[in-house]
Amino acid sequence: MTRASRGPVRHTAGVTSRRVALRRAANLLNGSTAAGLLLARLGGATTVTGPDRLHLATGYRAWFPAPRAPAVTVGDVVLLRMTADQALRRPGLLSHEGRHAVQWACWLGPVGFLPAYGLAAAWSWLRCRDGASFNPFEVRAGLEDGGYLRAGSRPPAPR
Repeated sequence: MTRASRGPVRHTAGVTSRRVALRRAANLLNGSTAAGLLLARLGGATTVTGPDRLHLATGYRAWFPAPRAPAVTVGDVVLLRMTADQALRRPGLLSHEGRHAVQWACWLGPVGFLPAYGLAAAWSWLRCRDGASFNPFEVRAGLEDGGYLRAGSRPPAPR
């Protein structure tokens, strides 16, 4: 039987909760969630539980790791430069950051994710003077959900 003849894939709550548990366990074991919680504390953030059991670190004030980004994910921790209410009114952004939490788990945390993401951002920057448009991590997380514009939808970079 082919995939098309079986109808759409439906995820049950049990499947979703197992995936969340697996992501959380991987990010705990690879140390990325601990690093994210440390950054949250150093950045003066208040941590609350958000969708898919992500840690939402609201009111993050430190310049590192991305001084202009409204949100950055490290493991299962979303560092937010906004309140929890503001974040919850942006479900697309939280979905985008949740996809990054999965990427941290799949790429073995800081050991694999950080160099791979850095190279992908550099490649994107070389192509269009933007670290996201051709970065497969950002593309797969959903550029628009993350607040990014697609390449070609912005004025060309000055030379």
